[in-house]
Amino acid sequence: MILRLPTQDNGIFKKIKQLSKQHPELQVLEMDALPVLTIRALEIDVSRRRVFYGRQEVTLTPKEYALLFLLVANAGKVLTYQKLYEAVWPDDSLGNEINAVSCHIYGLRKKFHRISPKLSFTIRCVRGVGFRFEDAEEK
Repeated sequence: MILRLPTQDNGIFKKIKQLSKQHPELQVLEMDALPVLTIRALEIDVSRRRVFYGRQEVTLTPKEYALLFLLVANAGKVLTYQKLYEAVWPDDSLGNEINAVSCHIYGLRKKFHRISPKLSFTIRCVRGVGFRFEDAEEK
């Protein structure tokens, strides 16, 4: 049996470490504690690479997940098409950054709107520049 722990050092983790010493069949793997990004009803569990909106899981492709994570982590800031493209697509640009990023953002929006037509956030297009993640309540 394998037990995975964050590296936080509080009472429950100390107790589990003690138990693992008493029971050698228990293997304890320490992991860095990765955050859960939460903005209103949107929750991104970074360590599990899972996204939830209002307690419902949203199934995203790896590129959609990467784009959403970048936008949420930089909420309120405009991320250019070029920056988004370079962060998500490892290959050299072929001059189609705007189309590639826009198509994946469209897919993201569509998946969230299927769950709830009235979202607590917006992925706003800044024409000719890129995209910005906005909390709907902070307008």
